Parts: sequence; C-alpha cells; structure tokens
Amino acid sequence: MKFIKVLRPWQWAKNILVVVPALLNKPFSLINIENAFLGFVLFSIFVSGNYILNDISDIENDKAHPQKKFRPIANGSIDIKTAKIYSFILISLSSIGFYYFFDFAVLYLLIYLIFSILYTNYLKFNFIVNSLAISFFFLIRLFLGGFITQIEISFFLSAYIFFTSFFIAVMKKNSILNTKDIENNKYLNIVLKENSVLQLSSLSLASLFLSNVALYVWGFENYRASGQNSIQYLVLFLVLYFIFTFMLHQSSNNGKLEDFVLGIFKDKRLIATSFLLGISFLIYYFV
Repeated sequence: MKFIKVLRPWQWAKNILVVVPALLNKPFSLINIENAFLGFVLFSIFVSGNYILNDISDIENDKAHPQKKFRPIANGSIDIKTAKIYSFILISLSSIGFYYFFDFAVLYLLIYLIFSILYTNYLKFNFIVNSLAISFFFLIRLFLGGFITQIEISFFLSAYIFFTSFFIAVMKKNSILNTKDIENNKYLNIVLKENSVLQLSSLSLASLFLSNVALYVWGFENYRASGQNSIQYLVLFLVLYFIFTFMLHQSSNNGKLEDFVLGIFKDKRLIATSFLLGISFLIYYFV
C-alpha cells in the first residue's frame, strides 16, 4: 500500500490535461483519443516518479508539516535508497514508452524534469515565482497532449489553463494561511512569512477574473467557429463555472484547499458542481 500511496495517484487527475486537446478536437478522432489516453498513463507514471524525487528532497520540511509528515518517505516506511530506485524505474519506463510511441514527445518530459528540479531547489521559495512555475507545469501537460495528437492549441484555451492554474496555486497558499492554529505551526509560518491574507486573496481574485475572461472568449470563439445554435448551453456552462470557482475561493478562505484535488474530493458541494459542470460542457460541445 505504501508503494501506491507514494505515487499520489489522486494527483493524476491533473494529467487529464494531456487528453483535453483530443477531446476538444473536431472532427472526433478515435486514434487521437487512444494516443492521448496512452500519453495520460505514461505521463502519470513519469510524474509519480517525479513526486518521489520531490518527497526525498523535501523530507525534512515534510516531517514538520501536519499532513505531509504521514507520507511514506517522511514517516520512514520507505527508505531513501528504495525511493530513489523506485523513482528511477518509473521515470525510465515512462521515458522509454514516450520515445517508443511518440518519438520526440520525450523532450517534454525532460523539460518537466529539469524545471521540477529547479522548482524544488530554487523557484518554490518565492511566492510569485512559485505560482508561475506551477502554471508552467500545467501548460506542459496541455501542450504535450497537443504534440502527441498533432492538434494545435488555442491561445485562449492555453491562457485559460495558465490563469486557472495560477489561481489554484494562489488558493493553495491562501488555504494554508487560513489553516486553524497556524500560529503554532512553525512550517506554515516559514512558508508564508512574506504573505498576508489580503495579498493572497487579491491575487486569487485577479487570476480568477482573468481565467474567466479567457474561458468566455474561448467559449464564444468556438461557438462562432462551430456554427452551433446551442448558445443557451454555453451560457449555462459559463454560469456553472463561475459558481464553481466562487465555491473554490470560499473553500480556500476556509483553509480546505492546501491539497487542491483532495480538497475537491472531500467537499460534496464541489463534487456535485464539478459533475454538473462536466455534463453542461459535454452538452454544449457535442450537441
């Protein structure tokens, strides 16, 4: 079980971005979908290997963290030598798979790995740079999906992904700052010593506004290009998306989104809204 937990499989939800270009492409191509899902699996294996490297690097900080101290490497259930071997196997298998099936797509893995090392050792210690780096990681996923399916990525779609991921990064920090008993938590005080609730909340709302603008423009751009008459479904989707992001901001202010993916899975309102959001988008895009 510990060897599965250290992979952080719940975080694989982020890698759905690899599949997004194939899902949004018209006309619908089964080959593109198959390639995209293969890319999703291989990239998830790669990212899990990278998570292990991060856990090794952050072991001392994780031991001082109220939740991360239970991770297998931080609590000692997996020793560092075994973790390094495990990470090497995962990253190697994924890289070989990418090179075999998608040729030079493996370069995206190299970029991700190098940037991740820079992030772990340097970039994450500055709040703004930290958040921008996280946004870059999300964009790599999106453009990797475009590369392996040979689908061009819309500027406004990539802008939406960038600002949304920046919003997520800011919300995570905002959530930490709003955690109860933060004054008694040395780790959280060190991480957030240069930030205030007002500063983080302002950045969160600004990035949320920009992500909504990018999404609205992309939605109407696609609507005009497709010649659809289902404008009501687009409006429904955009309204639900606004409600969803507002709820996310509320959860962040309540200190419940330090782990973004788990935070959503633990909130029934967010799960229900996510489901409705997905259904409304499918109706708009394919009806």
